[in-house]
Amino acid sequence: MMAKNIADIVMRNLFENEDSSEDEAAINLPNIGLQIMRELDEDIPAGVQGLQEIVELLERRDRVAVPLYVEQTVPLYSDEEFVSHFRMKRGVVNDLSVRFRNTEIFRSLLGHGGYEPVTPEKHVLVFLWFVGHQTASYRDVGDRFDLSISCLHDVITRMINFLLELAPTVICFPTEAEKQTTKMHYLTTKGLPDVLGSVDGTHIRIDKPAEDKDAYINRKHYFSFQMQGAVNEKKQFIDVFIGYPGSVHDARVFANSSLSRDMHTLCRGGGYMLGDAAYPCMPQLITPYRDNGHLTVAQRQFNMTHSSCRISVEHAFGKLKQRFRQLYHLKLQDMRRMVQLVHACCVLHNLADLDDLNIFEPPDVDDLPDPEAHRILGVVDPAPAADEDGNPDDLPTGQNLRDELCRQLVARRHN
Repeated sequence: MMAKNIADIVMRNLFENEDSSEDEAAINLPNIGLQIMRELDEDIPAGVQGLQEIVELLERRDRVAVPLYVEQTVPLYSDEEFVSHFRMKRGVVNDLSVRFRNTEIFRSLLGHGGYEPVTPEKHVLVFLWFVGHQTASYRDVGDRFDLSISCLHDVITRMINFLLELAPTVICFPTEAEKQTTKMHYLTTKGLPDVLGSVDGTHIRIDKPAEDKDAYINRKHYFSFQMQGAVNEKKQFIDVFIGYPGSVHDARVFANSSLSRDMHTLCRGGGYMLGDAAYPCMPQLITPYRDNGHLTVAQRQFNMTHSSCRISVEHAFGKLKQRFRQLYHLKLQDMRRMVQLVHACCVLHNLADLDDLNIFEPPDVDDLPDPEAHRILGVVDPAPAADEDGNPDDLPTGQNLRDELCRQLVARRHN
């Protein structure tokens, strides 16, 4: 009877806020302990240990866990099945497990509380399963890996922290040798000299945030925050900047990013990045000619070549979301945690084999309007706004370089 009364109190308190998801409400189970004490007349185990016993009782309630899934089932997967489930190859997962084992994040768990910690391999597999499956809720993942929801939350937090520790060495500007390789790739395949990569932005769809709702409604009328990414010819990220609300224009995001401040460092020794018309044309960031209906043949050809080079960044965003399908629509509520999770997925993207995407489910459509966003905006016509360039200020020196590249491209085609 006491357990039933406790459960009734917990469930009533967990979901009294209609904006709370089941997963995130369950993470806060320990905070309900005082409410239990206030409402129950029966004696309950005293102190923190007693509350923990209650929490564990509730988390086990109606769970159908998969026993020894990592230990007995995962080793039986074929290589293709393993990649399909965990989104990365076994060798990469094993390497990440070894790296994680040697971190202070994991070592601090050893001998703590007298229990056996979740293994490094299980940490990695849990995180990959969670971010790799669009419908994977905390409860579903907890059942599959036989973890309580509070434990699962801690496992995901540790993995995010671990991957963010790796980020500076995995997502970084190219070396001089790497710059030369990238330049040669674009020169020989596209005819453009000195290209170091491309930069663009993508939107990460989210549920309606608790604060500043309007700011997160983007031009396609759904809630999102922005991710700016710069990639090389291999579609690997060399810089990411994540977290600006969806309504902010790409040019403003770029102007406030570390990449904008560090362009001289990235392009030192010669070279430039490519960006679409939303960005300002400058010596280190070349954009296409604006089509005002009077472009020359050479300018149109330049724009086509520019687009064929820049498409690598769009492909990178597509591959990132296709592999880590939670990024099609993040259901978490904590903005900081969502930004960190996306950053962690970018690290994994750079470590993954980009040729294994044929194993995964096809890309999803993630830019449909949100009826709640329409309600807030008072929109009657549901058609999203058209793309806008934002009229960024082009620098004369950037325009001069673009004209020279256009001239060289025409000359190269005629030789």
